Amino acid sequence: ALRFMIDKEFGGMSWVRIEKGNWSIRHQSQKVSHCQIEFDVNNYNHVIGLPCEGEYSKISPLRILSFDIECSAEAGKFPTAQTDPVIQIANIVKIQGESDVHVRNV
Repeated sequence: ALRFMIDKEFGGMSWVRIEKGNWSIRHQSQKVSHCQIEFDVNNYNHVIGLPCEGEYSKISPLRILSFDIECSAEAGKFPTAQTDPVIQIANIVKIQGESDVHVRNV
């Protein structure tokens, strides 16, 4: 991946453009990651790195997962995984730059 980015002259977290007709969405049964959407590009030369200026200098709307685990431990002691039970797990999902919480579980 690093060699590809160097050859195409763009860095990590950069925006890229792939013209219509030069990519296809990968079928659910062929996915190799946990990303919502995966796609295949017909030829790597169709991937064009966009300059980090103007609208392309902004951070993409990343999803951020935060979680917290509460355990029951003896009074005044730090819990240990071997003996103290988990009593609550909570998480939230937010999107970078937005104030609303998209998912909240307790």
